[in-house]
Amino acid sequence: MSLLEAYRADLRELVAALNDHGIFRPGEREAWNEGIEEADEMAELQRTGEALHEAMLDREAVEDVVSEYTEERTQAFV
Repeated sequence: MSLLEAYRADLRELVAALNDHGIFRPGEREAWNEGIEEADEMAELQRTGEALHEAMLDREAVEDVVSEYTEERTQAFV
C-alpha cells in the first residue's frame, strides 16, 4: 500500500468515526468522502485533511473523537 493510499484510508476512517458520533451536518460526510477520493496527490490529500480538521474544530465532541481515534492509531503503531 502506498503512502497516499494509507493516508486516504486513514482519512476515510476518521470521517467514519466523526460520522458515527453525529458530528456532521446532513451531506457533509459525503462531501468529505468525495474530496478524499478525488485527491490525486499526497499534497491534495493533506490539504483535505487539514481542511477537515479546521472545519470541525468548533463542533462539540470533535476533540474527544479525534483524541480517541489518534490514540488508537498510535497504540497500534507502537
